[in-house]
Amino acid sequence: EAAGQLAAACAFGWFPDSAKWRDEALRSLDRHLRANTFPSGLNRELATEYHGLVLELGLAAVAEADTAGVPVPATVRLVLLRMTDALAAVVDDALRPPRQGDADDGHGLVVDGAGTDRWASLLATGDAVFGSLPWWPAVTGTDVRTPLLAALVRPYGKDGAGRAVRRPAGRPAHFADAGLTVLRGPDGIWCRCDGGPHGFLSIAAHAHADALSVEVRHDGVDVLADPGTYCYHGQPGWRRYFRSTLGHNTLELDGTDQSVSGGPFLWTRHARSRVLGVDTSDEGVSHWSAEHDGYGGSVHRRRVELTAASRELRVVDEVRGPRRAVRLAFHLGPAVAADLVGSRAVLTWARDGVERSAVLDLPGELSWRAHRGATDPPLGWYSPGFGRKEPATTLVGTGFTDGAPGFTNRAPDFTDGARGFTTVLAFRD
Repeated sequence: EAAGQLAAACAFGWFPDSAKWRDEALRSLDRHLRANTFPSGLNRELATEYHGLVLELGLAAVAEADTAGVPVPATVRLVLLRMTDALAAVVDDALRPPRQGDADDGHGLVVDGAGTDRWASLLATGDAVFGSLPWWPAVTGTDVRTPLLAALVRPYGKDGAGRAVRRPAGRPAHFADAGLTVLRGPDGIWCRCDGGPHGFLSIAAHAHADALSVEVRHDGVDVLADPGTYCYHGQPGWRRYFRSTLGHNTLELDGTDQSVSGGPFLWTRHARSRVLGVDTSDEGVSHWSAEHDGYGGSVHRRRVELTAASRELRVVDEVRGPRRAVRLAFHLGPAVAADLVGSRAVLTWARDGVERSAVLDLPGELSWRAHRGATDPPLGWYSPGFGRKEPATTLVGTGFTDGAPGFTNRAPDFTDGARGFTTVLAFRD
């Protein structure tokens, strides 16, 4: 609303109250941009499409203000700069960001056709307005919006448009305030690990019950996928599924979600997550570990290790607390076929006509089944966009935790001999 009011007040400046509307909108835009954005630059909704929407709205509003000669607070440009750097940091090799939280195809400024890459366009605009950094991914292709905004928005740092700030010297991998970590390996292996807050404010309207979930891609192809959102209203069963714990690549206890839902845009109790350790300094092996307390009396701890030489991702899940029923889910991307035998699944897909494959060794302590396109209840679906869904394979392991006592306070590693459910994803040539 603030961006729209500012744009209108700048474009239609002849009304008696135009200046008042403009000033109110600028103050509101400045306040809400800062309130909705972590210092790291990621959006506090923890819903990636809202990051894109807010960034587009902010850039469009600044374009209108600059064109009208209206001074824009330096903090507005600074937030947009940090949002752009954060986007450049988290995208995969195909310039796709995480599929985290709600996604409803909302756009702030549409001037291009349906085939234009939204995220590449935002990065191209960021390069034109703020200047890219050496670690930014290369952006190819063209769009209409970038030259339009570049012609209207004053370049950052020019003629007082933004103050000098320190920007990341290297590509950030861990965003501590948002709890988002990206592990990267050869051949475009990309793994997002979620150890952050449940969502924004007490209602966490656009959050999903996805604590400690992972999302894995190979050269831009979803291998272990976040299924998406699909719908908001009118189909409560589907809304529940796509935001559920079972609907993500994480572990569920006793058939319930980690966080308690009070409605389609309300969570009444949030799972609290904390990251225990991150190490991405070694290009050979990178680690991430976190835990959450969403299941009263039990703690779920997950450790992830990515080894570059073997192109292998290892995930270890441990649950401390009383013996409970467990379901561990891994959602495959729609392009991935799975041949499941026992606790081993051979995954195959194609990228640009080249056949790819991986082996997913699943915990033998659980009983595994493949689900695809089930409707009662929903299971085995992928939503490529709002209002759209398609069948995809979901592997679900069922069993019980071992009723182990609580964790120590020390950070876990992969040599402590701890018991748990171990999953290994090994990419083949």
